[in-house]
Amino acid sequence: MNHAADQQLIEAVQAGDEVAVAQALAGGADPNAAVSRYQGSVLIEAARSGRLGVVGLLVDAGARIGPFGYFHVTPLRVAMLEAHADVVQYLIAHRALPAESTTRTSILTEAVSYTRHRPRPAALATLRVLLEAGATPHPGEEAPLITAVMRPVAPAVLRLLLANGADVNQQRSDGTPAIVIAARRGDHGAVDVLLQAGADVDTRDQQGRTALMHAVERNEQRVIAALLLAGTVIDTVSTDGMTALELARGWQHQNVQFMLGEHHAGLDDEPITRTVVRILPTSVRLTGDPQMLHLLANVIVIVLDDLGDDEWATRTGVDANTARAVALRLRNEVVPAPNASWYQLDVTADELAATRSALVELAYGTTRVLPAATSRLEIVDLLEELNRQHGR
Repeated sequence: MNHAADQQLIEAVQAGDEVAVAQALAGGADPNAAVSRYQGSVLIEAARSGRLGVVGLLVDAGARIGPFGYFHVTPLRVAMLEAHADVVQYLIAHRALPAESTTRTSILTEAVSYTRHRPRPAALATLRVLLEAGATPHPGEEAPLITAVMRPVAPAVLRLLLANGADVNQQRSDGTPAIVIAARRGDHGAVDVLLQAGADVDTRDQQGRTALMHAVERNEQRVIAALLLAGTVIDTVSTDGMTALELARGWQHQNVQFMLGEHHAGLDDEPITRTVVRILPTSVRLTGDPQMLHLLANVIVIVLDDLGDDEWATRTGVDANTARAVALRLRNEVVPAPNASWYQLDVTADELAATRSALVELAYGTTRVLPAATSRLEIVDLLEELNRQHGR
């Protein structure tokens, strides 16, 4: 064992110096020398840093491509995690795939997941290399398309998987089709990609429910629109006797009822079989810069002054005193957040409803006065941002 040569090799690999690496190997350095217990071998270090030339020298010298050390790390996996597609391709060409450990998550499943955690072109290129090399999930793991939809990942990843042979109607291990999973999660981008690739818009899960039914229950209006535009059948009946329209009525999703063709919608008390638990906050925390929170106060005051208390209550369904109180709080009770740079105010659900109602009136109602230096489109944007966060 030549400790001096090994140390020379480690330093050369860390520096990415191919000449010095070759010299150290020629001087008797061990191509499997460990950089440290946690960093792994010199080959793993070279793969992590994306030094393809160094990787080649080490492999040619007999460096071990398979799992190394206590944590069973492989050069291929660290190259994938760092999105070095060229290194991944080289290692695969030198039989790195069969050398991967079967006791860890498969490298393909991990590569799909990583496109969400570290989305960048190189991660997509690395996934493409693995797919083209025939990488597969381990037995018991979900198909890559299901993994992608469940994460969820960007549409580009789904398109790549489909282009490389993924079944657009792939089912999860419990029989749930990919498009139903995407609809349940409100992922309209994934729904659109799957539909464009030919997914069956009316396929059902084990309970006989379609993607439309799940999207309706969850008030996912962009998903509903995509499914309706694709021609989904509205009056399909599930195994437990539900239709999409009955689910919309039972959850009192009035906008969805109109989307499904209803001309009148009220607060129906219709019993349904529900597959989701809905969260209804009784209070929320508004966070932002003081001027933005003060803007909300100004909007409330302007609309109250324009409509008057009775008209306000009629149009919004919110007590005028509640609106006046929250406007005062937005002006006087906003405080700095601990350990953060924003300001905040805790408000009740009724106070939030008053704030949103004022924005609706100023954005789309009859009130024409606007806060100083603010356009109506800015009010519309602010309203839509609140609606998106509040799940409307």
